[in-house]
Amino acid sequence: MLHGEKRQIADQLAQSVAFAGCSRDDIEALVAAGKQTSFPDGWPFVQEGTPADACYVLLSGTARVFRGRQEIAVLGIGDIIGEMAFVEGGQRTATVSAGGHGSALRVEYDALRELLAARPTLRETMLTVYNSRHPSG
Repeated sequence: MLHGEKRQIADQLAQSVAFAGCSRDDIEALVAAGKQTSFPDGWPFVQEGTPADACYVLLSGTARVFRGRQEIAVLGIGDIIGEMAFVEGGQRTATVSAGGHGSALRVEYDALRELLAARPTLRETMLTVYNSRHPSG
């Protein structure tokens, strides 16, 4: 069972459209596997072309997604960031910058890999997000 801040994060994600199909246990396991991180306005917390090591779930603020210098999306609370590099096993395909002060749940790929192997609904959630954003998805 989660306590304090992690419980609040789980409560927030349970309300998110992205995690609508997940059980409370799935969400709590995700939150337990991650760590909350904060970022200042404009900070590029994901860099296109760099090796990927973690994904993020936006908890506050917005995130601006760029390919090259072109903005291609603005993400909001509950959105998953970094799923493409995780699924494809490669480098970051976009730069993601904070659109204002914000925070996210950061989950290292090693922990995420173990979590998704044990939790099929979370794995399906991640693949659904990936397929919605993948050029051929």
